[in-house]
Amino acid sequence: MKVSRRIFVQIIAAALVVVSAHPAAAGYSPGGAFRAPGYGARAWGMGGAAIATVNDESAVYWNPGMMSLVPNNSLGASYIDLVPGATAHLSQLAYVHVLVKHENDATGRPVARHAVGAMYTNLRLGLQGGEGYDENVFRLAYAYSPDQLVTFAVAWDIVASTSDVGGFTSRGTSIDGALRLTVTENTNFALVARNAFSRYSYQDGADYRREREFVLALASKSLPYIALEGDLAWSHGGTSRLTLGAESDYLFDVLALRAGISSVRTGESRTVPYFGFGVHISRMALHYNANLDTEYAFSDTHRFTVSVSF
Repeated sequence: MKVSRRIFVQIIAAALVVVSAHPAAAGYSPGGAFRAPGYGARAWGMGGAAIATVNDESAVYWNPGMMSLVPNNSLGASYIDLVPGATAHLSQLAYVHVLVKHENDATGRPVARHAVGAMYTNLRLGLQGGEGYDENVFRLAYAYSPDQLVTFAVAWDIVASTSDVGGFTSRGTSIDGALRLTVTENTNFALVARNAFSRYSYQDGADYRREREFVLALASKSLPYIALEGDLAWSHGGTSRLTLGAESDYLFDVLALRAGISSVRTGESRTVPYFGFGVHISRMALHYNANLDTEYAFSDTHRFTVSVSF
């Protein structure tokens, strides 16, 4: 499958914009705007290797560029008890709306010329002494496909956190950039720049920004009934995470199996396995995922997501 010169120029221009936004020195906030795990049991069943794979409401978070491959409007809700036995809950709602579609491309999949998405996230942490931390994030996303082979996307986060602990109340915004490219009939390439631009203000009057993260992903559907994806994440001046995930087709149109492994390279390096499954009935899907990282924070957690397409 050949890519036209016009599309090639668009891709290079987007890559230059993303790379030029990378700072010479890393910086990140010491408080507020806590980085909670991303959306959905489907993606986490593959260890988070979902940048070039997901084609449902999960795309709003993982890669807004993939919203162009969502076949129908999709609405989902996700919940996770982050720390068993403690008050640490993460609740999320996500929605993708397909505006205009191209005719089917060579792969037989519909591609949306325009798609929009929205996501709401609430993180609630109960601390000792009755103190607490509450964070709300509203995310808006837009994807544009000038051609069936490529999609450009942007997402904007509005964050507000409150806490009984001094220094953790904040307000801020963050912008992500994303790219989706169909390389061959069975292969997708993706690039996501998280927190490409961000600014957060805290109670002490100081301003901070989140550390930028760049994720490269390659997904393949060359094997029968199985989709594979490999991700490389870059932050803090080096490779921060390597992830490999797999997802089966829906067997008998009902059950999909997922597995993933993530090698964390920053801090205390470790390898974390994941697994999950999805059950599809008519237009509704129920996803489950378990995190098997039993030695660190957010260990032994179980995530559930329910979604419907229409």
